[in-house]
Amino acid sequence: MSAMDIDSTDVSTVLATIRSELDNSELISLFYQLEDYYERKLWHQLTQQLDEFYYTFDQSQISPELKHKIYTQFIQQFAMKLNIIKVVDFLIASQFNNETALDKLINLKQEYIKYLKREHNYKENEDGSEDPEFSALLSNDESLIYIDLQISRYYLYLNQFESSEQTMSKIESKFDNLNNDLSAKINAAYYLTKSIEYKLHENYNAYYTNGLLFLSSVPSLTSEEKVQLCYDLCIAAILGDKVYNFGELILHDILQEIATDNSPYNWLYHLIQALNAGDLSQFNHWLSIAFTKSPQLQSHQVFIKQKIIIMALLELISTKSTTNKRITFKEISEFTGTPVNDVEHLIIKCFSLKLIQGYINQIDQVLVITWLQPRILNLKQVHNLYTHLVDWDHKVEQLGNLVYQSGGTVWAGI
Repeated sequence: MSAMDIDSTDVSTVLATIRSELDNSELISLFYQLEDYYERKLWHQLTQQLDEFYYTFDQSQISPELKHKIYTQFIQQFAMKLNIIKVVDFLIASQFNNETALDKLINLKQEYIKYLKREHNYKENEDGSEDPEFSALLSNDESLIYIDLQISRYYLYLNQFESSEQTMSKIESKFDNLNNDLSAKINAAYYLTKSIEYKLHENYNAYYTNGLLFLSSVPSLTSEEKVQLCYDLCIAAILGDKVYNFGELILHDILQEIATDNSPYNWLYHLIQALNAGDLSQFNHWLSIAFTKSPQLQSHQVFIKQKIIIMALLELISTKSTTNKRITFKEISEFTGTPVNDVEHLIIKCFSLKLIQGYINQIDQVLVITWLQPRILNLKQVHNLYTHLVDWDHKVEQLGNLVYQSGGTVWAGI
């Protein structure tokens, strides 16, 4: 008799039957422990043991079918005894298909609301409306917020965008403030859902922002998840028409996931580094490789080439002396490979993106820079900045000496 044929309400029989079908001694021992904790109603210890089953134990020994059984025939029978957020995680880790996972999440939400109503002894008003206090309780319950975030995410997976938006609209205001009182786990779930939405709609600017916020909130990721997130962030950084500062991504350890020579996305690592450095030669080299690897990048090649030209101009500006940010159109043309007649348009584009501030001397065809957007520098760029500071320090010292030597005359004139 298989586990599917038994009375699923008899939890001990469920575990005994599943255990009899296993041939891994460590896994069998884990199931004995699950049964012991369940019978003794040690819910916290039981949750920890389930954590081990889903995340710590050798996953190659655990089939999706076994996870399905554990959730539907075991956890689901007493879910209200456990931390609901953990139950949601176990549900998602059970690898149901998207439709099934969504249905189970919706059912779990309904059961949890009924449980809260019983626990707090709330009753509907005579007109059938919900008690305002109970509505407020539901609105602020983190577990319900977490379930809604997962429901919205699965709606996105199923391309049910309107349903996803309706679900998110009920809770989105709670995340307006980055310093909200919600836990990091809830915030991470929110930014993950938003990232998926923006990825599906190819909103690269919003994806880049929310992807980085997800990265800063999520407690841990598997190696595969890190690589996928790093890839998506890099693509968004390259294709985002308002993303010209890559510092948070370049400084984060996640970029090292694709930095090694044996990484299939090593070309993307070099592409981001060359883009940040405004290095036209290196960027074009790695871009030619990227076009063979990513049809997505190839379909945006005109924009990408415009973007590296802008980054090259920013690099040229940063190499100039701190006290003399005057650059001729001819110099810009030679450094960026832009025809002289198009240089002014390039400069205006940088002004509009708020990457630089200054003005254009059209008569002399000179760009005068008064401000450059701060950005993360590589070692070569840091060395150039150091050279500028040394030069600036030397000039300040010369000015100080001149004032000192002329001081008597100055004071006498006053």
